[in-house]
Amino acid sequence: MGAILAGQQPPPAPVVLVTGARILDAARGRYLAPAAILVEGDRIAAVTPGPPSPMPAVTAHVKADGAVVVPGLLDAHAWGAPAPDLDADYFYLMGLAHGVTGYRVLNARTSWAVAQRARAAAGDVLAPRLWTSGRGINQGASPDRWLFDAPDARAAAAEAARQVAAKVDWIAGYEALGPESYQALAAAARQAGVRVSGRPGAASMADLAAAGVASIETLAFPLKASAGPTDDSWPEVGARDLAALQAGLLRRRVTLVPLMAAAAARAFPEEALKDPSMALLPAARRAALEARLSRTAADAPKRRRAWASQAAFLVRFVRAGGRVAAGTGFEFDGYPVPGGGVHRELAAFVRAGLTPAEAIRAATAAGSALVGAQTGGAGLSAGAPADFFVVTGDPLTRIEDLSAITHVVRAGELLDPKALLALARRGAEPKAK
Repeated sequence: MGAILAGQQPPPAPVVLVTGARILDAARGRYLAPAAILVEGDRIAAVTPGPPSPMPAVTAHVKADGAVVVPGLLDAHAWGAPAPDLDADYFYLMGLAHGVTGYRVLNARTSWAVAQRARAAAGDVLAPRLWTSGRGINQGASPDRWLFDAPDARAAAAEAARQVAAKVDWIAGYEALGPESYQALAAAARQAGVRVSGRPGAASMADLAAAGVASIETLAFPLKASAGPTDDSWPEVGARDLAALQAGLLRRRVTLVPLMAAAAARAFPEEALKDPSMALLPAARRAALEARLSRTAADAPKRRRAWASQAAFLVRFVRAGGRVAAGTGFEFDGYPVPGGGVHRELAAFVRAGLTPAEAIRAATAAGSALVGAQTGGAGLSAGAPADFFVVTGDPLTRIEDLSAITHVVRAGELLDPKALLALARRGAEPKAK
């Protein structure tokens, strides 16, 4: 009988031991002394100066002498829903392969997104931890599985209430919503403790902050709203007005998700065309993206002026204590590429003038604070979720070293980034008809 009962028990939780690596304390921007990290199940069981004694029966031992352990990154504006040519697993595998163990997925069919979040939490699907909105709420949108058309503030509030009832983590508003609609969204969500994100357009950044959003996606239309698709106003905004905008964002504790890599691609398209991660996209999507980037070359000079103004504002905002999280926004322009796009975003932050430590904090501690997660905080400690990755090099000196990933641990499972990329590539291959 005992043998029969034993056979019905779940398999023992994996035990992973990582030794010899320094730990990157993301919140303080420093390295901690080399340590041994013991993982049991989906949690860190112990962090000790040397291997634990007695040595447990480990499932896997990663000898990482001279390497660095980094808390898992969080993409604060991820696309993680099926597309006509890419399934959701592609986005998940690409994220994990690049050390991204958390996705804040904005704009997804509500019931599907909530179910996916539960499946990821239960381990039924190999994915980053998911925090999700429902359908993006916009005005004049073509209603489909991913977007809801809200012609006025009342309709926006009603859809927000439906999504709150479905247990979403976020309400995502988009660029055609005006200030009144955002005020209605924030009021509908506030009572349930759900946050609202906003994309500037018909409501400026200043309008969004005043409406009570928790995060602003992209640096666009800082003071004046516009129904147009592009914003070239940044170089003309005066220092006093920008200082007032900054003060309002700080006072209301708004997190900026600036999507700087996408803005850099519009300003420096010739550099984006050389991004090696584009090879991970399906051929048809890659060709379309390359054509689109090539067409933007004529507008690049004015986009560079806007980029310089946005970069200067970003640095001042961070140095003043402002909250910035790293997101990619793949659904807008198809760039930057999922997973690797977080690294492009951090490189763009450094290009703008932030230090590597400040950039990494945006994808760890700041992103985790935005979604209310325990991961990504000040170093890795006993009891914390086992979400981290191992890199070679010195990412606090060279942000590019953050992508030199040898191992990924997500919820205690040891993953091979090369194997994850191979699976993602297979998922991006044309399907047989």
